[in-house]
Amino acid sequence: MSTRACIVITDEYDNKLFFYRHSDGYPEVTLPSLNKFMSWIKKGHIRDNTMQCAGWLIMLGNSEYKLENTPNPENKFNGWKVGAYEPTIGIYNDIEYLYHIDLEKKTLKIIPENQWKKFDNKYKPWENIIGDCYHENQ
Repeated sequence: MSTRACIVITDEYDNKLFFYRHSDGYPEVTLPSLNKFMSWIKKGHIRDNTMQCAGWLIMLGNSEYKLENTPNPENKFNGWKVGAYEPTIGIYNDIEYLYHIDLEKKTLKIIPENQWKKFDNKYKPWENIIGDCYHENQ
């Protein structure tokens, strides 16, 4: 059975981004890539705000799966995934671990289950969309 996890990244502006890790979410496998991500932030190699750093987490997840940069429909297991970290809207209810990357404090913590509610995503970006963003005939 897969060990699932979520990662929440927060910054000083109270922005939150969520990522889902479908398998191998236990610390022994997840922490090496998250620690590498944190070292890049602490050294100033990548920006310390949610929007500009989060793509690097996806890239780390891609390299962890050793995937090419194009989807491969022939690969039935991983062809549809970009890598180990998938962007998501909030915290999944089937996870065993929640990791918190605090960009303001430059910390990485495993959050106990009784504290997960403080990270619930209240922001629903689709509520603020005015009009259509995509048109088939463009």
